[in-house]
Amino acid sequence: MIGAFPSLRAGELRLRGCRVQVCGGDLSKSFRNAKQSWTARSGVVLELWDEDGVVGIGEASPLPGHSRSTLSDCQAALTDLTQRMSGWDAEGWPVVPSLAGLPEARFAFETALCDLLARRHGVSVATFLGGHSLAQIPRNAVISTIEEAHAAVQRGITTLKIKVGSMVPLDQESQKEADKELLFLKQLRDELGQAVTLRLDANGVYDSARARKRLAEFARYDVALFEQPTASAELASLGVCAIPWAVDESLSEPMLDAASDPCDRFLSAPGCRAWVVKPALHGLRSARRLALRAIAHGLDVIVTHLIDGPVALAAACELALSLPVSPLACGLDEHAGLAAWPPVDIPQHRQAQHLITPSGGIGLGFARQGVPWS
Repeated sequence: MIGAFPSLRAGELRLRGCRVQVCGGDLSKSFRNAKQSWTARSGVVLELWDEDGVVGIGEASPLPGHSRSTLSDCQAALTDLTQRMSGWDAEGWPVVPSLAGLPEARFAFETALCDLLARRHGVSVATFLGGHSLAQIPRNAVISTIEEAHAAVQRGITTLKIKVGSMVPLDQESQKEADKELLFLKQLRDELGQAVTLRLDANGVYDSARARKRLAEFARYDVALFEQPTASAELASLGVCAIPWAVDESLSEPMLDAASDPCDRFLSAPGCRAWVVKPALHGLRSARRLALRAIAHGLDVIVTHLIDGPVALAAACELALSLPVSPLACGLDEHAGLAAWPPVDIPQHRQAQHLITPSGGIGLGFARQGVPWS
């Protein structure tokens, strides 16, 4: 897509070295979706520098059970990366064969490049990518208890996301668990009324018949959007349901640079309202192309994290701020995965607890070049 990502001028990028650092640890609170849970997170931080000593940073934190890459894959691909560039693509960006098939590692490289170049130009990554920065974007909060819901609302959050489908009903006991989901939605509506927007996510655990039935049950509680109700094989043909649905995992299955792009089937799929874009899972350039393609076809966009570290979260915020129109409330809130990393403020969170806003700085917005906790 023309204009999806800035082209580089000949000789603009003069890299001289790189360094990788592995970070990670246990989480203070486990994080789960409909399929699995995580109690620890880890990732690789990449630093790149040019001949003038300007440094850019990026992060690769593949999510076990969700990402195609592993941490060791990314570490190996990013180590001595500047010695393995083999030329330039049509947009003037370096070609690195070791990153082929590793979108998480490519995300780290592209983020570090953009951070470095944006610093050279004295602008934010958002402005470097899109020529401007949106003034603000609402965040959504993932909640699993009524206490978490009230806490989110108290800091200004108006979109609440709930993971559902962790026990797809197959027997009497799991049916009770499914009923608890409905009771929880009722409690949310009883206590919070229409002051909040409810969004659900099943991570593709339902089959089509169960999805249609379940969405009809959830619809009585005025749910605005349902993310990834079925697996990829069934999603494009799910059709119009009681709740509009969004595509998430299916956008990265299979690889986006295949000859026939499988994402095209979701551009005009009946019932599809939005695309959920995870830069950490697609790569920064592919993620922005995805978002712009969805917007061009009248779909909404949600940018979200991968339970990753602060560098990746800041990069996802900058991508969201670079878009030509505001996305829906984005999944770029503070999250449990940050506990595994050295503590650092997220620059795009400083102005408000419920919004994504420009950092006021250059590059990714961290106060210093290189890893912000050094």
